Amino acid sequence: MNAVETLARFFQAENDRDWKAYRTFLHEDVVWHLHGEGDRTIRGVEEYLRTIRDAYAGSDARFRVEEAHEAAHGSRVVVLLVDDSGKRSFEVFDFEDGLIRREHEFLLG
Repeated sequence: MNAVETLARFFQAENDRDWKAYRTFLHEDVVWHLHGEGDRTIRGVEEYLRTIRDAYAGSDARFRVEEAHEAAHGSRVVVLLVDDSGKRSFEVFDFEDGLIRREHEFLLG
């Protein structure tokens, strides 16, 4: 499975709120940088999961991948996501050992 396919499964788990499956895609030392409405950095798989669960609490919002591009070396993927209300984000994912090691998320509105 290449990095784009891995992200497709990761995003499906997120849309399904299947946090057990979601966790399997994350490196233990994952770092998530949020840029936009106040920059924030989340470190480690447990803080990442806590943050994403809190973000979706009481929400049934879903999103889709509008574009995905994998770097030639295969360890970086950039995606453009659009949620069901039309909000967009641009995200850069770095992989290590087949797992998401770093994410930069830019909220575009």
